[in-house]
Amino acid sequence: MSYVIFFLYSFFLHVIFQLIFFYADDNFRKPLNDFSNSDIVRAIILLIIFFSYYRLIHNLFERFKEISTKPKVLITVLSFIISIFVIGFLLAVYFEG
Repeated sequence: MSYVIFFLYSFFLHVIFQLIFFYADDNFRKPLNDFSNSDIVRAIILLIIFFSYYRLIHNLFERFKEISTKPKVLITVLSFIISIFVIGFLLAVYFEG
């Protein structure tokens, strides 16, 4: 059961990370001279979310001590790959309709 919980936590963290990355890639495609104050605030919020993501992934690895490191890494990579497909599907459905 702890493997499933670890997978779900990792999956949701990766989904959030990829959505933020998609948002950042879509909204920050202009030169630095054209950034307004709201763009700078959004960039700072994105940086805080990125740092939180990395900290939460590290805490996730420390929280599940009953799972050894190799399965944790494999589950994390698997959840990242599955989250890529899920986000790709959701974005395709969103932009199609």
